[in-house]
Amino acid sequence: MTRPVLHVITDEAMQHRFTHEELAQRVSDAGADFVQYREKRLEDTQTLVATARKLQQICQQSEITKLVVNDRVDVAFAVGDCGVHLGENDLPVETARELLGPASLIGGTLNNPKSFCVSWAQQFNYLGVGPVFGTKSKANPAQPFGLDTLTEICRSSPVDVIAIGSITLDNIDSVLAAGVAGVAVLSAIVCSDDPAKQTQEFVKALGA
Repeated sequence: MTRPVLHVITDEAMQHRFTHEELAQRVSDAGADFVQYREKRLEDTQTLVATARKLQQICQQSEITKLVVNDRVDVAFAVGDCGVHLGENDLPVETARELLGPASLIGGTLNNPKSFCVSWAQQFNYLGVGPVFGTKSKANPAQPFGLDTLTEICRSSPVDVIAIGSITLDNIDSVLAAGVAGVAVLSAIVCSDDPAKQTQEFVKALGA
């Protein structure tokens, strides 16, 4: 049985110490399973693609970490051999799969438990479910799910559930007990003084 996976979401807007590339290097060296490239400030596609390609090179050098591009199917297509995570208002999953290919890794976002249905969920490879406890990364965040709802979704989902939303080393055990296949972490890692050390602690907590 494989251990739950760790998605680390890179973000330069929430902190100003590390670039996307620096974060990717640190967390991939420390054993993160996925680097999610999250950049909400820019609309310059060429810059997004250039950065994503650098992140892809870093991930490939680790031989463990895989790159996932948040929201932008066009950027993922330009980079090649990486996944994409779709928000609720992004390109439809069936269109994304047509562009990226049937074997592509595509994650979906579930911010409203009432929106969950099996036929919708099974179009994805995994669901990013949350916020579990809340979030500081969005201006108008959805209401926190809580652990009971997370557990219900894990039991019903036909694909892996990746929990997100203020997950820390203090609450990760309770999140894992809900039955998730992994966690996605942003501020607890990228806003820390030592993202590599924090990543190692999360990997350890996940059972490596």
